[in-house]
Amino acid sequence: MSLMNWSGKRIVVTGAASGIGLRTAELLMENGATVIALDRNTPPMDVSRYIHVDLGDRDSIDRTLEGIEGGPIHGLCNIAGVPGTAGDEAVSRINYIGLKRLTGLILPNIEKGGAIVNLCSTAGNRWPDRAGLLWDLAQIQDWDEATAWIEAHPVMLEDSYSKFKEALVVWTKSVASELFMRHGVRINSVCPGPVETPIFDDFVGSFGRRNLDDIVERTGRIATPDDVAHPVLFLLSDLSRWIVGVDLAVEGGLRASRLASVILQGDALGGARD
Repeated sequence: MSLMNWSGKRIVVTGAASGIGLRTAELLMENGATVIALDRNTPPMDVSRYIHVDLGDRDSIDRTLEGIEGGPIHGLCNIAGVPGTAGDEAVSRINYIGLKRLTGLILPNIEKGGAIVNLCSTAGNRWPDRAGLLWDLAQIQDWDEATAWIEAHPVMLEDSYSKFKEALVVWTKSVASELFMRHGVRINSVCPGPVETPIFDDFVGSFGRRNLDDIVERTGRIATPDDVAHPVLFLLSDLSRWIVGVDLAVEGGLRASRLASVILQGDALGGARD
């Protein structure tokens, strides 16, 4: 499977009605893929098949399997998501619990050599601070059990958008080796900063205005869906066949800039002490 030739490949894209999901679906269609679009809203373009799904609704997720029958799946792009303004319950279900359930249902249909790409966020960069806790959550497969676990750990609802992006990074890493070795399926994640999408204003609360201003100062601009969709396709393609369990930063050098600032500030303080 080459990056630019998807002829004969069936790819499932969630969140395909807008933003990064829409641009990903467009690029795939332009290069020959059969795109099965999953979203609560109808995509504004002709896709191979559209399936209405609400990732916050277990029954809605389970019904999607009826729509993807008819051949093997070669890739899954988990791009659908909601901002923190949607509320803690919606964030936990749509951005994490529902995403995991959908992936588990589709996995048996993904052909060996296929790939899964999850959309994470720089808002989840602090996952190492809670790696053990999030690893415990990652081991839970049952919907109700996961919901109960989250209720018992209120820290997950403190800035829930960031916490469940952290959880998604950890879950991706926790299953990557097994999926690759047992099923021949790669799973990775893409980690963008803020992106100019129809719900960008809703994400301002998750990132914070001061943080957004700092991002623009360090990178020059806010990302576009096109900036993120191409790396998604790269991780979906055979060009990344030896990349497994990676969280790919797609943020215009933001982390590098911040690290440089920390080091330079440290050197300046050290010089002042000397």
